[in-house]
Amino acid sequence: MVRTMVQSMVKARWRAPGVLLNSSAMNRAIALLLLCSLPLAASAQIYKWTDANGQVHFSQNPPKEGNFQNVTPQGPVSGATSGSAAPAKRRQSASAATTNDTVLQAKADNEERCAKARERISFLQEKTAHRLFVTGDDGQPARMTDDQFDQQLQDAQDAASKYCS
Repeated sequence: MVRTMVQSMVKARWRAPGVLLNSSAMNRAIALLLLCSLPLAASAQIYKWTDANGQVHFSQNPPKEGNFQNVTPQGPVSGATSGSAAPAKRRQSASAATTNDTVLQAKADNEERCAKARERISFLQEKTAHRLFVTGDDGQPARMTDDQFDQQLQDAQDAASKYCS
């Protein structure tokens, strides 16, 4: 009787909310601890040096021998700045970077489209229309007609002239 009472009390104690952390609560606690420690990692010093082989190194610890530079970024880690000129410059540089990224992405897309168009032209010029198949109106494969072939080739050439410049 006493044994069952003790067992039930122990079970009740371990099931009580807040007594033990379940895995979800433990994960949240660990994540909170890691987030709180980020400013400490951001305040570390960064050193740069070049070894005898010409290899550039970056580290939190300076080398024991030789010359090194402290290249720790200066400025607030939290993003707070004094004055209103810095946020405006940051916004301008961010919009310039976004514009530059957009231009680079458009250029890469055009290069990819150009390559695909040239590949399609080369494929079509190697084949004859009678060897190629298209999906017919009934969903079945049908041989490509000369008109369909000419239209495919013209579309590929138009894409090449548009994207390859």
